[in-house]
Amino acid sequence: MSSSFRRSLLLAILLIGAAACQCVFAVKISIHGARPDLVLMVALLGSLFFGANESAGIGFCAGVLTASCAAPPAHFDGYGSIVVSRVIVCFVVGWLEERVFRDNFLIALAIVAGGTLLAEACFFAFDPHFRPGPWLHGILLETVYNSTLCIPVYYLARLCLKRPQVLISAG
Repeated sequence: MSSSFRRSLLLAILLIGAAACQCVFAVKISIHGARPDLVLMVALLGSLFFGANESAGIGFCAGVLTASCAAPPAHFDGYGSIVVSRVIVCFVVGWLEERVFRDNFLIALAIVAGGTLLAEACFFAFDPHFRPGPWLHGILLETVYNSTLCIPVYYLARLCLKRPQVLISAG
């Protein structure tokens, strides 16, 4: 099994696991009405270890999983908005990974916080059916929640998804 296939398979398992946890536990672990977006958090952290094109695919999968957990497509008008917002944010993270930064815990924390805010702002811009005040309050709480939970998830993603080191021999 090739290294890139193994990494992709592990990320798929992490995303599906995050979606399952999101569906089962998110309501039960809400704090002051804020629920974590585990799928978005895993997608953002996974995008740190892939390029821009692969990260757009990660965002697409995360968007479909999130929208599927939210409600059936026939009863949910924002399905496409969720998918597109996740694709945009994960693409940007993958693009930044290729050009700007490398594997770093503080960068991961900033990416999850900023990525959560950007994804939810894109979703609100594409499908503005919420009142801005309560929506902003909920998103800020979700951002804090995702940022807190990203600490252990980052190390798990790093363990599973880090690219193998290429050794160069001088002989």
